[in-house]
Amino acid sequence: MRRSTTLKAGLVALVLALSAASTAMAQVTGLYYQEVVKQDENRVYVFNTPERYHSWQQSGDMGTAVTILGAGPNGETIVAENETAMDLYLFKHNLPAYERPTPKPVVPPAFPASKLGIRVYADASTKSNKDEATGIKSNDSGVGVDVKRTYFTFTHQFDANWSAVFQSDIGDQGARRYDVFVKKAFIEYKPGPMATFRLGSADTPWVPYVEGVYGLRYVETVITDHLSFGTSAEWGFHMLGANPLWGYAFTVGNGRGYSNPTRSKTVDFEGRLSFTPVKGLNLAVGGYSGKRGLETDAVPAKHTATRQDALVAYNTDKFKIGGEWFQAKNWNNVTTAATDKADGFSGWAQLNVNPTWAVFGRYDQSDPSKDLKPALQFTYYNAGVQWTLNKAFAASLVYKYADVEGGTQGTSNGTIGSTNAKEKGKYNEIGVFTVYNF
Repeated sequence: MRRSTTLKAGLVALVLALSAASTAMAQVTGLYYQEVVKQDENRVYVFNTPERYHSWQQSGDMGTAVTILGAGPNGETIVAENETAMDLYLFKHNLPAYERPTPKPVVPPAFPASKLGIRVYADASTKSNKDEATGIKSNDSGVGVDVKRTYFTFTHQFDANWSAVFQSDIGDQGARRYDVFVKKAFIEYKPGPMATFRLGSADTPWVPYVEGVYGLRYVETVITDHLSFGTSAEWGFHMLGANPLWGYAFTVGNGRGYSNPTRSKTVDFEGRLSFTPVKGLNLAVGGYSGKRGLETDAVPAKHTATRQDALVAYNTDKFKIGGEWFQAKNWNNVTTAATDKADGFSGWAQLNVNPTWAVFGRYDQSDPSKDLKPALQFTYYNAGVQWTLNKAFAASLVYKYADVEGGTQGTSNGTIGSTNAKEKGKYNEIGVFTVYNF
């Protein structure tokens, strides 16, 4: 290294030695150097390209230059075409080096920016969905591997305020087939944390919020989604915002969910207000009102579907505990003469043994049709152990159980129940459930 440095210094010295007087010109292997002393100005002009030198000779205009006051051998001001010319002059005259700030690294512009994310819910399990009256099991009973959901999410940030999101949803529809939906497709304008506006198919106010607090969506959907009394995304206009204390979300939507953008005569309204008085404590209320996209000229609505929601949860690094309650009226009776009500609650708890291992459990109970089928009751619980490898991957060994008596009920795990209203339908599943984000 020392020999190389010495050699380089020697070559530079040789080039400078070939420079004659102040008006002499030297060009060695493409390196140009020219200096001109103006004694009447007490200045030295230094050039590193012939074009700038000739231009200065004709016009006397130096243009953009590097200037050091009083740096010459006799106190002259040095005016150099560029930093290279200044370095050569100072080296030639054995003067102190020209010190300048180290250039900052070039930072690429923040916008526009694009990002692709993929989330997969998969499981390997054995399950049984059995009508206790007949002893017949559903077609999807047995052992198998299932990829229940695959989300491809593309986000493009135009600038600090405007963005666009597209998310496809490849889902197992329960009949041994996969369908592809557009789950999210919206333009977003966010002028600040308390005001975000979205137009298109985007998160609804309630279900995604509860999923975020619950934290185990990959194991099971939350109760309103599980029993089809709510959905996680909707086509329409959305407004939301949050700070450490308050949060809100409001949607004016079509009413049919993200997989069915059907037009109707009216729009539906859904909202949520959340409150976090202390860190980890989540309090929220929500509501829904509308015709669920079912009112048309051919089929007029007879009732308005409504739903009220409430949530209380406390999450810390050591544990989670919480519960959700809902009450719905005429959810499935918008176009029928008959009226109906439903309600239910879900409670959950999770203990984090350490950052890697956790144990959890959940219990749900619902009366899905209190007026038309007062004997219909739904019960569900699960228990499991979760292993978290990193932020991208988690897996849980889970046991799930559900039973329905007094009829049948559709759930995220299929239709459960019995043809005999006095008997139960029972659902059992045990397996490994995973989530992978990349």
